[in-house]
Amino acid sequence: MTSCASIFCGSKAKVTFDSDISEKATLTIDGRKHTNVTFPYTTKIRRGFDETIVKAEAPNYRAEPIIINKSFNAVSVINLLDVLGWGIDAATGAITKPEFKFYQIDFQPVEKGETQK
Repeated sequence: MTSCASIFCGSKAKVTFDSDISEKATLTIDGRKHTNVTFPYTTKIRRGFDETIVKAEAPNYRAEPIIINKSFNAVSVINLLDVLGWGIDAATGAITKPEFKFYQIDFQPVEKGETQK
């Protein structure tokens, strides 16, 4: 039963983004663009020790970036004293998981004459 979190959870985790706009948006997640997104939108993000940054863009709207922090994945405890299993889980990022499974994107309308960032 080595690397239990890697086996049971994998190196990616599902998260869902939602918003109150009906227009299609573009999400940039760790540099990878997801275009023509409608909400709610579920995708997989990398596990690992680094935070995930999500930038949301939509015509006539602006939104602050979302920072997804990672927390300890309790499934890793199944490794018990297996140092190899802990090492594999750490290397694949399976030892962590996103802090939450659901994120709300707060789009604000862009005023006329204001430039979108």
